[in-house]
Amino acid sequence: MPKLNTKDHDCFECGITADHAHHVVPRVLGGTKTVNLCAPCHSKVHSANLTTSALVKEGLRKRRAKGLCIGGKARFGYWYAEDGKVHKNKYEQKVIRGVLKMRASGISMYKIADYYAEKGVLNRAGKPISRHQIRRIMEYENAKRSDP
Repeated sequence: MPKLNTKDHDCFECGITADHAHHVVPRVLGGTKTVNLCAPCHSKVHSANLTTSALVKEGLRKRRAKGLCIGGKARFGYWYAEDGKVHKNKYEQKVIRGVLKMRASGISMYKIADYYAEKGVLNRAGKPISRHQIRRIMEYENAKRSDP
């Protein structure tokens, strides 16, 4: 095991007394530099869940929890402010509530789309809401409700 950096015996991450010298770049890949880590922080680094995919998902989850946008276009029913916050579009939210209510009463996605087309409700592209958009609304709203 490599020796702790002599300059500082505090954990690079949390500041408590370090007991591991962690190679930033693995030695097998030519890494020579280390940072001091305490046992809990060192175990986090070597966790099986510490993959790029897991880190990205966790970062996105935290942004969503803070009410921040996660990139791309805002979903139907929402809009992004310049500060990155996600806000509800009141008009589109009303449409979403209507879609959910109609679908809960057993009305098909085709009929819901036809209903809103007859009322003149348009999507952001200026076209009538399609059954595909109704399906996406349903999927998103159901996923949102099942998120812990």
